[in-house]
Amino acid sequence: MKNILVAVDKPKNAELLTSHAVELAKLTGGKIWITQVAAANPTDLLSRESGPQYIYDKRTEDNKKASLFLKEFAEEVEEKHKVPTVGFLIEGSVIKSIKKIVEENNIDLVIAGHRKKNIIYGLFTENKKKDLIDELSIPLLAIPLG
Repeated sequence: MKNILVAVDKPKNAELLTSHAVELAKLTGGKIWITQVAAANPTDLLSRESGPQYIYDKRTEDNKKASLFLKEFAEEVEEKHKVPTVGFLIEGSVIKSIKKIVEENNIDLVIAGHRKKNIIYGLFTENKKKDLIDELSIPLLAIPLG
């Protein structure tokens, strides 16, 4: 496990998910990649016309904050645990973005959080974890979240 990707959906879960990556990276001499996938603002004029500007401005501001958090958090992890760590935000669809990161950085393991949902919820929503497992050719470690 030389390259471990930690997929964070919310900053409050970053520490729990990353702690598992740190343990594995120390055992294997690996590197940790911490990322969050965010929705991208549309770049074409016609798409931007479909909604109020403040929505795009808010999303842009949220993405800047998340990007800064991930970078600073990765620096703290590296300093505290002496494990090479990179933090970054990527915009796009979750499955495609994670698959791209995995391929470009030779990731050996993806660590992601998992929330228990009821069966009815699962029938009417997409299952990103299952879709991710289907798309990746590497292990996915799902960590239970509260």
